[in-house]
Amino acid sequence: MSYTAQPNQSEKNQANTWQNIQKQLLEIYGQDVYRSWIQNIIFLKTTFNTLVLSVKTRFIRDWIVAHYVDKILNLYKKFDIKISRIEFQISEKTEIKPIKNNIIDFDKKTYSLSGNYGLSKIDEKLNFDNFVVGKSNELAFTAAKKVIENLNKYNPLYIYGGVGLGKTHLLNAVGNKLLSTIDKVIYVSAERFMYQFVRSIKNNDVVKFKDIFRSAKVLLIDDIQFVSGKDVTQEEFFHTFNALIESNSQIILSSDRAPNDLDRIQDRIKSRLSGGLVVDIQSPDYEQRVQIIKQRCLKDLHSFDKNNFIEEEVIDFLAAESKLTVREMLGSFNRLVAHASINQKKITTIEARHVLKDYLNKIQTNLTIEDIQKTVVSYYDISMHDFMSSRRSRMVARPRQIAMYLSKKLTTKSLPEIGRKFSGRDHTTVIHAIKKIEELISKDKIFENEIRDLNSKLIYQNNNGVKV
Repeated sequence: MSYTAQPNQSEKNQANTWQNIQKQLLEIYGQDVYRSWIQNIIFLKTTFNTLVLSVKTRFIRDWIVAHYVDKILNLYKKFDIKISRIEFQISEKTEIKPIKNNIIDFDKKTYSLSGNYGLSKIDEKLNFDNFVVGKSNELAFTAAKKVIENLNKYNPLYIYGGVGLGKTHLLNAVGNKLLSTIDKVIYVSAERFMYQFVRSIKNNDVVKFKDIFRSAKVLLIDDIQFVSGKDVTQEEFFHTFNALIESNSQIILSSDRAPNDLDRIQDRIKSRLSGGLVVDIQSPDYEQRVQIIKQRCLKDLHSFDKNNFIEEEVIDFLAAESKLTVREMLGSFNRLVAHASINQKKITTIEARHVLKDYLNKIQTNLTIEDIQKTVVSYYDISMHDFMSSRRSRMVARPRQIAMYLSKKLTTKSLPEIGRKFSGRDHTTVIHAIKKIEELISKDKIFENEIRDLNSKLIYQNNNGVKV
């Protein structure tokens, strides 16, 4: 006996059922997942106990089966209890038809891979309007805006600077601005790029990984220095980089240092990174730090204007606290606001020093003179033996003076204690070194940037437990 397959419901009821399923999936997973995955599913029919759906590629099918198929089946069972399995058909001609009844109707141009495939999600709160511009970051800010106006004019755009100076903010600002006009914008940290690539190798999905990244119209990679020493990942990044440049896709990267200063990065990659526009972000001056606190924190928290829990002199105190990076400065302010709110007590400078005592002393507590010496020796590529010796050639003496200067700035050690750590030198030698470095900083902008870079490296290593 042969059977002719008959649908379980009328065609109209089936269409309504699937639309209801879509609405529920939208509510459960949100717009990002819906736009990237659920919207790619087309209802075909139900036959006996099977729900038949269509998608364009096997990759989409595999992802949906791995992540959403159980939820889809459970939801559909509520409308048709006979359904116990789902069958997918692959059809490149599948046409996506978004829901039209004011529930959702996405513009096809507004499409982003961010937040999917294990990538990083672009932060909507980080935009150009709330980026505080000053002398320290004006060039990077202008370059980022120029990229939006004219893609490929600066390609790649490479932004570097210390921790918490706004590199990630600028990358997200570019991504947010381009999402409304570019169909594929990918934002990912270098660490996440590496993780997903290794995962794709283990899962035998390297082709899919390449398709995702090499189809990007704009690729934003944060903290590229984290692929240091990862030869296999660097190989893939190199070819991805070349493929995107050849297809006229825009690449924007951030790092904590200039391309040529990257450690354990292939020379050919350094060359590619240097081939576009390289701009740096320096540490903001006092006035800009004040502006950052007022714009980012006070505007969001309304604590200064409405509750007046924080005296304005506290803002000046935080802005002048040179040991704090911008990120730490903002975190300190949030901590003070929370303390004031919980205790219903106005925060003065004296109170702020007490509340932030452990935070302000963190660098001094953790960093050792030995840490500083190792970092300086590595930075200037000299041997520790020569560094600690009595040699007075400038190639050795200047880094030694810099290390003494940083030891005084970043630790609580006395001048005699610092001198003893440098092969038993007298404290007057340390005083001379400090004065010499301060003099050079005031006269030589390039040298000042070197000291800032070293300072940022030490703070980053301290905060992240990095051993030299």
